[in-house]
Amino acid sequence: MKIFSSKKRFFVITGFLAAFLAVLLISTLVLYSRAKTRLDNELGERLRAIATTLALAVGDLPPAVDTDRSIDESQLTMLHHARNDNLLSNIVVLAPDGRTIVDLADFSRPGEMNPFIDLDYSAVTLARAGLPAYTALYRSGDVFMKSAYAPVLSDSGDVAAIVGVEAGAGFFEELQELSGLIITVDIIAILAVIVLAFFFYRQTLSLDKAQTAVIQSENLATMGRMVAGIAHEIRNPLSIIKTSAERLSRIYNPEDETFSYISEEVDQLDRILTGYLNFAGDKKIEFTDVSLNKTIRRCLMILDGMIDDKRIRIIQKVPEEDVVVPADDKRVQQAFLNILINSCNAVDHAGTIKISIETTDKLALTRFKDNGNGIPEKDLKEVIKPFFTTKKHGSGLGLSIVARILEEHGGDLDIQSTPGDGTEVKISLPRRRHT
Repeated sequence: MKIFSSKKRFFVITGFLAAFLAVLLISTLVLYSRAKTRLDNELGERLRAIATTLALAVGDLPPAVDTDRSIDESQLTMLHHARNDNLLSNIVVLAPDGRTIVDLADFSRPGEMNPFIDLDYSAVTLARAGLPAYTALYRSGDVFMKSAYAPVLSDSGDVAAIVGVEAGAGFFEELQELSGLIITVDIIAILAVIVLAFFFYRQTLSLDKAQTAVIQSENLATMGRMVAGIAHEIRNPLSIIKTSAERLSRIYNPEDETFSYISEEVDQLDRILTGYLNFAGDKKIEFTDVSLNKTIRRCLMILDGMIDDKRIRIIQKVPEEDVVVPADDKRVQQAFLNILINSCNAVDHAGTIKISIETTDKLALTRFKDNGNGIPEKDLKEVIKPFFTTKKHGSGLGLSIVARILEEHGGDLDIQSTPGDGTEVKISLPRRRHT
């Protein structure tokens, strides 16, 4: 018994893929976020260290009330060198009240309030309290920037000034490279998982087919042993019943249809039993050169009575020359007979059955098309399954036997039907020996 149907398995694999993609996406976002946070903190710590070093180098500065005085040339030169050496966009020296002492980028003049004091309020406030600090990332045009501030302490320990440094967040280039690498790895992983899932699904379908074949083989073996054991016991009574009915008919009333009914029903039981024996049996195929033209003619002769009774019109379109295939003559005849019997049962009185043979280099294609009632779409996939039947007295083995015979010969069975418009059965057999 199958644990999962193909449909359930498809949903299981789809669910696994969805879960995998969700985990992969979340992991990617977490990795990117952690990398960004780490690089952001590293830049902040670097800028804070630079600001602290410069604050120590600047030393005592003029008091805040005298911010129009500039620092000496040696200090200014040191600040320019520090800006270039550390790839800083700006260095400012501010009085504790926020007025500019030095602004290397000339955003403000000495004595003016620095325009970035309000933007960097938290970091500046900490620097005023004597603690170096750095800001969060902020955008300046198309560039992300970050600043750090450190206090310049007087000999008495008071904050005499504040040194601020600013730099662009160049690590975004690294993040871009990292994100590109992550995306590439993610795509490769997703494709790999999809390919593996596809092959896994295909493999499970193959296992399903193998499992189905094993189960069917076991069922057939069991049925074969059972049928073989009781066939003799059933056929002997059937033979006696039929012989007795024919004898009573001759003695009492040969015209009484009751006796003929008995014989007909006995024959029907015998055909059903034969069908079970043939389906469950495992006879060796005896390949010979079989003419499909002659096989069709024999089948029509066998069914001549049924065809005449229903006044069925047979239309044949077969080549004049024999179409020969390597096959077991009796089994191919049985397959054709089963299909023709189904067609005869399906059509109404004065119906039509068309038979044609077409050939290619590799195949011989035989078509049986009737204008009967047709097969409902929901039953089309079921009709070749053993014991499936829509007839009151059918065994459900006719098309199953046909399918099995064709499988043994390396052929194919195709059934197309439209309710109310008839059914077409196509049988293809290889023109060269199937191995």
